[in-house]
Amino acid sequence: MRNVRIFYEKKGRMKFVSHLDMNRFMSRLIAKSKIPVWFTEGFNQHAYMNFAVPLSLGYVGLYEVVDIKITDDGYSLEKLVDDLNAVSTPDIHFVKASESVMHTKEIAFAEFNLSFDCIDAKMVNDFFAQQSIITKKKTKKGGIKDIDIAPLIKKAELNGNELTLILTAGNENNLNPSLVMTAFYDFCGTKPDFYDVTRTMIYDKNLNQFA
Repeated sequence: MRNVRIFYEKKGRMKFVSHLDMNRFMSRLIAKSKIPVWFTEGFNQHAYMNFAVPLSLGYVGLYEVVDIKITDDGYSLEKLVDDLNAVSTPDIHFVKASESVMHTKEIAFAEFNLSFDCIDAKMVNDFFAQQSIITKKKTKKGGIKDIDIAPLIKKAELNGNELTLILTAGNENNLNPSLVMTAFYDFCGTKPDFYDVTRTMIYDKNLNQFA
């Protein structure tokens, strides 16, 4: 049995598919592609899958990761990618597959690109220059608490109307860019503008590409 890590892109209309539905979609793709995947044991057997970091609804993902186990040691990873792409929708493109190197627990940061129709560069710079950025966040129990997100922002760089953020990910301090932008518009005293979000990369604590 081999542990295999699959890298894929989630674009277009598929960005509106929830993480739960993405699990179902991936299960159907694997079944349709006839990949020799390992199934869990027990009463409710299903293909083993583990997504590295769930992608928020409405976000494009260019470096999405799912782990599976295959039972045929002679089954090539190139064929695995080809077989998946042959039965997939164009909005889910499988890029490569490899033996897993890092444990998913090593994920510490995610990089996002936010695209705006127009954004005030001075307000952006003033906002991220703050030593403390207090905003409200929902707890797992459904409550609301104040949180300082400034320490959770590794990088914020504006280039024209494109904002690149590197935020903590993969742990209890996981920071969603939507929370950052909520705090930003509160800071500006304006209503939120429309913007697109693309997750472009996942890193470990040393900002090494997750592999």
